[in-house]
Parts: sequence; C-alpha cells; structure tokens
Amino acid sequence: MKIVIKMKKINFVILTLIISFQFFSQSIYVAKEKGTTITFYSDAPLEKIEAKNTSASPVFNAATGEFQIRVPMQAFIFKNDLMKEHFNENYVESDKFPHCTFKGKLDTLKSFEDGKEIPVSMSGKMDLHGVIKDIRIKGTIKKSGSDLIFNSVFYIKPADYNIKIPTMLTEKIAEEVKVTFNSTLIPYVKK
Repeated sequence: MKIVIKMKKINFVILTLIISFQFFSQSIYVAKEKGTTITFYSDAPLEKIEAKNTSASPVFNAATGEFQIRVPMQAFIFKNDLMKEHFNENYVESDKFPHCTFKGKLDTLKSFEDGKEIPVSMSGKMDLHGVIKDIRIKGTIKKSGSDLIFNSVFYIKPADYNIKIPTMLTEKIAEEVKVTFNSTLIPYVKK
C-alpha cells in the first residue's frame, strides 16, 4: 500500500514537471524572421528624417510578462547614405555603442484572447548610446492564432541619452524623436 502511494506521488511530481516544462516553453515568444520593424522619425523645421530597422531581436515571456529586445544600430536604413553615415558616426556612435537594448516587464500580467487587441504598458530600462534610463512604454498586444502582435509608439529625447546635436543642425533634428515598434512574435520552438 505504501509503495502504491509513493508511486502515485512520484507520478504526480513527474506529471507536474512535464506540464510545467510544456507551459513555460510555450510561453516564450521570439520574433519571426524580419517580423520586427522599428522606425524613428524626426520632424524638425528644416528636415524630416526617417529610418527603418528590421533586424531587431525581441523575446517575450508571456508567463512572467518579461520582454527584452536588442536593436543593431547600423541596421537602420535611411533615404540616403549621408544620413546613415552621420547617424552612425556623429550621433549614436555605433562603432562604440553597436546596440540599443530594452529590458522590461508588463506593468500588469495579461491573458491574450485570439483576435483581441489588449492595451498594455511596460516599464524597464533602455540602454542607448551607453546611457541607461528607466522608461515606460504604452502599446497593444494582439493574439492572432499562435502569434502575438506587438505595436507601440513612443518618444525619446536624444539629449537624454547624451546624443549631441551640433548647434548648426538643431533646425534639422527634432528635440523628440518618434519611435514606432511593430513586431510579430511566434512561440519559441527548441531545436
């Protein structure tokens, strides 16, 4: 009788571990290939500057609400090469600071229903140009089948990240830059 009870306890523990492992492995989401687009837009009086990046690597844990992303700075595409050169060499100094990162967490854990867009906010730390700042980002998450679609628009000030704008160019670069983030994340499958 004691052996049967012990076997039931062992089976219960094993079953719990299997279910937990399956649950946690199903709660991790990663970006589809080229499934993330980040744009920034500077609307200054003399010039409008826009760049696009499709090389970012976001990861989201739906069970904990933790989110992180790494953005290669040299992967931003501009309308001309001179803008890209100035951005990488003079402003973000991408040789010295090759990535922008964000690590944060949903302010409130949410459950996601298929086809329903949920407003969310996320608090965390952004590391840009060697400066780490606390930020809060608002956006939406929508479940579409097994995918999660993230959308957000937020603003950053280059001065907050010690990005120096030469005086003669202050009319060309806005004090605040609009950042748009769109990403489709798929369940992580261990290979």
